[in-house]
Amino acid sequence: MSSTLDADSSRLLSIAMAFLAGVLAGAVLLTAVPGLAGGPVETAPDPDNPPTSTYSGGPSCFDGEVNPNAGWVHEVAAGTSYAVTLNATVVHDAGTEVRASVERRSGNEYELALRTVAVTPERSLDCERVRTTFGMGTSLPTSHERFVVTVDGRELVRARRTDTTADLYRLPNPVNATG
Repeated sequence: MSSTLDADSSRLLSIAMAFLAGVLAGAVLLTAVPGLAGGPVETAPDPDNPPTSTYSGGPSCFDGEVNPNAGWVHEVAAGTSYAVTLNATVVHDAGTEVRASVERRSGNEYELALRTVAVTPERSLDCERVRTTFGMGTSLPTSHERFVVTVDGRELVRARRTDTTADLYRLPNPVNATG
C-alpha cells in the first residue's frame, strides 16, 4: 500500500510542479511584455493614421450668437505622443454637415481638416445658415514638427511644435464655412 501512496504522491507532486512552473512562466511573460494582461501600454500613434475622435452638436439655425468658449486648438506632450484637441462653432450652409480628418502632409506636418459635405438632413430647418458645435481630439507622434487647421481647404491656424509644454491657439469664433 505504501507503493500506491508513493505513486499517487508522485503524481500529485508532478501536477503541482507543472502548475507552479506555468504560474512562474506566466509571471515572467507578463513582466517582460507590458500590457499583455490588458493594462495600459505606452505606444506611439501610427504616424500615417493617427487616432482621431470627433463630436458635434447641431445643426441649429445660426442667429449670430456663438459659444464664447469656442474657437481654440490645444497641443501638449502626453507620454509617447502629442495630444491635440480642437473646439469650434462652425457656421455652414443648411443641408451640409461638418466632418473632420487628420492627414499627414509632406514630412512631419499634419492637417486637421474640417470639411462641409452635402447631406439630406434628418429634419428640415427654416434657415439658410446653420451652426454646429464641433470638437475633435487626435494623437500626433512626437516626430511631428507642425500642424495646420483648415476648413474646406482654407487655412485657419498654422502651429509649429517648439517644446513639450501646452500651447493654445485661437480659431475664428465662429469658423465661417458658408459657400
